[in-house]
Amino acid sequence: MRKKTLFSLIFTPFLLVSLAVCITVFFLFNERFKHDEAALLTKISSQINKNIIEKTTNYLLPAILISELSVKLSASGVIDINNNGQLESYLIEQIKAYPQLSKVYLGKENGDFIMAHRDNKSFVTKIIYQQNKKEEVKQYNVFGELISATNKETSFDPRARSWYFQTKEEEKAIWTDLYMFFTGKRPGITASYPLFNDNQTFEGVFGVDLELSEISEFLSFQKKYYNSKIIILNYKNEIVAQSGNIVFKTLKDGQIVPMHINEHGDDLIQESYKKITSIQKKDTATNQVTLTYDNDAYLISSISFPSYFGKNWKVMTILPKEKLLDNKVPANIIFYIMLIGITLLILIITMLIVRSITTPIKQLTFDLQRLRYKNVDGKIIKSSVIEVSELIHVYSDIKKLYSKTFSKEEK
Repeated sequence: MRKKTLFSLIFTPFLLVSLAVCITVFFLFNERFKHDEAALLTKISSQINKNIIEKTTNYLLPAILISELSVKLSASGVIDINNNGQLESYLIEQIKAYPQLSKVYLGKENGDFIMAHRDNKSFVTKIIYQQNKKEEVKQYNVFGELISATNKETSFDPRARSWYFQTKEEEKAIWTDLYMFFTGKRPGITASYPLFNDNQTFEGVFGVDLELSEISEFLSFQKKYYNSKIIILNYKNEIVAQSGNIVFKTLKDGQIVPMHINEHGDDLIQESYKKITSIQKKDTATNQVTLTYDNDAYLISSISFPSYFGKNWKVMTILPKEKLLDNKVPANIIFYIMLIGITLLILIITMLIVRSITTPIKQLTFDLQRLRYKNVDGKIIKSSVIEVSELIHVYSDIKKLYSKTFSKEEK
C-alpha cells in the first residue's frame, strides 16, 4: 500500500471539493454576470447619450434664445432697431458672450440689414442700406475702438435668404437646414425669430448663425471623451453635423444641401443607421441596439432632442463596447482570482490543521525513542485535537508505569 502524508490526505480532498463548488457556482452565475454586464453597458451608454444631448443642446440653444431675446428687447423698447449704433454694440456683445456663435444680425422688411461677427481678435459689423445698395463695414478691436471703416456697393438682400422668408412664412422661431452663408462662404445653420411691432405688423427677422465646422469641432471634442461616433440628424434623417470631418452634398448649381445618412461614406455608420431604424420600426420605444461589425461590438443609440429645443432633430451615437468596459475586470479574470484565492486559503488552513496534528505526534515519537533508553524525563506534550490529546494522556499513563519499573530495577 502506497504511503501518503497527512498533509496530502487533508489538502487534496479539500482542494478538489472547493474547486468543484467554485466551478459550479461560476457556471451557475455566468448568465447572471452577462446580464449584469449588459445592464451596465446600457446604463453607461444611456448616461453618455444624456451627456451628449445635454451638452449639444446647451451648445446650440443660445442661438435661438438670443434671436428670441433680441425680438423681446426690441418689442419692449430696450433696443431701437432704427438706431444702428445701439444695434452694433448689442450684436457685438452677443458675439462676445457666446464664442460658438458665428454671426448675429437683423434683416428688416425694407431690405436693410445689420450684422456683427468675429474676425480673429477683432469684431466686424456690416450695415446694408437697401435703398442705395450701399454696404458699410466697420472693424472694432476688443475694447470697442474703431479700427477701420469702408463703404462699397452690394447686391445682398436679406429678404431673398431662406432664413428670412421661412421665418416670415411660418411666423415662429425656426432652425434652417444646412446652407452656404453669404458672408464667409461657409456652410452652417441659422436660428431665427420673427419681429413684429405693436400692431402685429411684420418688421423683420433676428438671426444667429452657427458654422458647421464649429459644431463638428464641438462634437469631435465629445468624441475624445467617449471614443464614439456622433451624428446629428434632422427629421429627414439628413446629417446636420457629425464628429470629425464636415459632410454635405453639393448640387450641380453649386448649392449645398444636407447629405442623407444612407449616402455616408462610413460603412459602420450606414449599418448602424439601418440596424437602429429596423428595430425602431418594430418597437418605437427602443432607442438602443447592439451591432457586431468587423468582429467588434457596438452600442447604437438614437435619442431625440428635447421638445423645448424647437427642432425635430436626434443624435445617433455609436459606442464601442470594448472601450466602455476598459475599466471593468472580465468575469473570467474574477473567476481565476477566486480560484487562486480559494486555493491559497485551503493551503493555509490545511497547513494549520496538519501542524496541529503532526507537531504533538512528532513530539510523542521523539519521547518514545527516549523511553527505549529508559529516559523518562521530557517536556509536557499538549494538543488541541481531542483524539491526539487522548493519545498523549494514554502515553503519559504508560510512561508513569515505566518510570516506576525503572526505579525498582535501579534499587
